[in-house]
Parts: sequence; C-alpha cells; structure tokens
Amino acid sequence: MYFSYFDTEFSNDRVIQKHVKKLKPYRAQVNKVVHEHNTAQPEYSLIHAADPAVHDKLEIVQKQFKGIKHLILIGIGGSNLGTEAVHQLLGEKKVKLHSLDTIAAYQIEELLNELKRVKKASQVAVCVISKSGGTAETMINAGVMLDALEQHFGKVIYKQTIFIGDPGTGFIKSAKRLGAQAVTMPLIVGGRYSVGTAVGLIPLTLLGHNIDSFIAGLLESNKEEYESITAENSARLFVYLTKKYTHYNFFAFEPRVYKLGAWYRQLQAESLGKNHDNNGKKVSKGFVPTLTTAVELHSTGQLHMSGLLPTYTDFVTFDDDVSNYDIPKKGLSKHYGKFNMQEIATAIYGGVIGAYQTKKLPYRATIFTEDLAHSAGLFMGMRMRETMYVAELLTINAFNQPNVELYKNKTREILGL
Repeated sequence: MYFSYFDTEFSNDRVIQKHVKKLKPYRAQVNKVVHEHNTAQPEYSLIHAADPAVHDKLEIVQKQFKGIKHLILIGIGGSNLGTEAVHQLLGEKKVKLHSLDTIAAYQIEELLNELKRVKKASQVAVCVISKSGGTAETMINAGVMLDALEQHFGKVIYKQTIFIGDPGTGFIKSAKRLGAQAVTMPLIVGGRYSVGTAVGLIPLTLLGHNIDSFIAGLLESNKEEYESITAENSARLFVYLTKKYTHYNFFAFEPRVYKLGAWYRQLQAESLGKNHDNNGKKVSKGFVPTLTTAVELHSTGQLHMSGLLPTYTDFVTFDDDVSNYDIPKKGLSKHYGKFNMQEIATAIYGGVIGAYQTKKLPYRATIFTEDLAHSAGLFMGMRMRETMYVAELLTINAFNQPNVELYKNKTREILGL
C-alpha cells in the first residue's frame, strides 16, 4: 500500500510529532489490548479476527452454505457497510448480494420478484444482523422478508438463515425458536468497528471472497510499521481540526472504493461527532465527512478546489491491472489513440493531484498496491485505529453514539412502543 501527503505550512513534522507524543500512553494501552487479546476493552475489535474460534466458524458456514446464489443481508450502518465495502472493491463472484438497510417497501418488492425465479431454498442465504436486536429498520425488513420467503420456500428457509448479534438478546434467542442459526459477536465491539467480527466475516465468506487474505491484512494493521503510520495520520488530522478545517472529503477516485468511503464516513462521523468531551466540555472541533468520486470533478470539484470551505481531502484508489482497453486511433477519441484507458485514468488522477498542489490544498492519498482483499483489511484496520487515536486527542469517547440512540427513542415514542 502506497501513502503520500501534501500539507499546508502549519502541518509540519514538528507539530505532528508533538501530537504523536501526546498519544504515547493511549498507543501503549491499545497495543496492550491487542497483544493480550483483551475482550473487555472496545479496542479488541482490532484483534478479534485472530481468534481461532472465528476461523472454525467460518469453515463451518462455508461448508453448510456451499452452492448459494443469493445472499440477502439485512442490517443498517455498521451491520452492512463493511461487507458492502469489501464486496464492491473485490467484485461480485458467483453469489449476488442483496442489501436491505432501510425501510423501503419497493426494494423488498423488487427483490422478491427476482427471487421468484429461484426454485430451491438452498440457493439462498439470509443474514440478519443487529447488535442490540432492537433496531427498527432491521427487525421490520427481516420480519417482512422472512415471512415472504417462508411463503415461497416453506420453513426450510430458516435453515438458510443466520442471526448475528450480541449474546443474550431476544433477537438471538428467537433464532432458536425459528430454527435459524445464531452467531454472537463480542459484546464490547460496536457496530461500526465490527467488520472484523462475524458481522463482516460471515457475509464475506458466504459471498465467496478471500477471507483469509482480508483477515491477514486486518491483523497486519497492528504491526509496528502500520501502527506508527496510523499515529502520525491521527496527529495530522488533529492538526487540521485545530485549524478549523470543518470538512473531510473522502475522494473515491476508483469507483469500486465508493462503499469503502461510505463505511469510513460512518466510522468517522459516529465516532467523532459528539456534543461533549470526556470532561463534560462542549466539543468545538469536528469534520463534516463527505464522499465524492471522479464524476464530481465537474460539480463539487469546483467547490472543493475553490478553497471556500476548509476541506481535508482523502484520495483512495488502485491500479486495475485486469480490465483495460486500447483507445481507437480513429474516430471520436483519435487524439488519445496512443494511450490505453488505464493510462488516461492515471493521467487524470495525476492532474487532480497537481491541481490540489497548485491550489495549496491539503490531502492524503492511499493507493492499494497488493492483493485487494489484503489491502481492504489493512486499510480498514488502520482507519479504525486511527479513529480511536483522533478521538483520544479530542478527549472524546470513540465508542458511544448518544445521538443515534435519541432518534431510535423518538421513533418508539411516535409508534407508542
């Protein structure tokens, strides 16, 4: 994986290292959690995938669901985004992913119409994921979907269904009553940090991806080389926060990293967007995370490059060494005929980078250079740890989400539940 940076004059190595030094006690604490596999601390999310029991379960699931053609993933936020991010990056294999993450009856109708052509329940797997077991969107989508599938396939559909959530919830207990499988995730791990638990690993296994390579990358993010890079990046982001940078733009330059940007947007926003710090003081620093692609070079690219809003940009891309076409030497594209499409894409990326440097706009860039499954795991592991480190510098809790719980409570009030 290749990293590069372009900083403004106030974000120099001396300033960055000053904040890295402030992180020293917390870095030691996190490294201890990882080294000891401490299941009592939320940072355990960084090492859970090394648990041999996790691998044993993945092998069992792989054998039990061999031959499926469709995976229906029902969840919201951290329950879905990690799987979607890796799946989009790696590309669809033999199993088609259907993700239901909000209340939209037409999506269920379209999916059920597509599944009418499926004759055997053994060709379908359903993953219902809810940490608390009480998320309205997930429970409603699962209830409606499973009822419709039962009418189509019979009760055998529950043999094809896995419930994933916290141990001891009514949701997990209902799996046994229905005849579905129940898989628990670590109670201490929050949804947005759960891609390295059953929440992400089981669906990715069912989709046929190289899960061993993904896990290897995820765990490699704990090595000293990458931990040091993560600490410096955390300090760098904190510097921009102190200088009133209010926007953070994840620029998915390769379209297949768009969902990865959506995963990171949730991770950052839900972890860092707090009203008060750990001392009860009003929080005054924070990013509004946005997500763009190369298409936006002709729209919001104008806004970002104007410098009107103080924005830190995060370029993420990779070189596609599989798909490529030579450009015709005649017709509409004849002026580019001596190039291929990947060479043009690389030139456009270089042009954008050059424009940002000319405008003196700060950014960081990550280019995936290894096996993509490994790169995805490494990137996600580093970004989870980075988010924890930035929260530490901001003196806020990276693991709670009080405002998300507020909307859930208000929804229950409206429904009289």
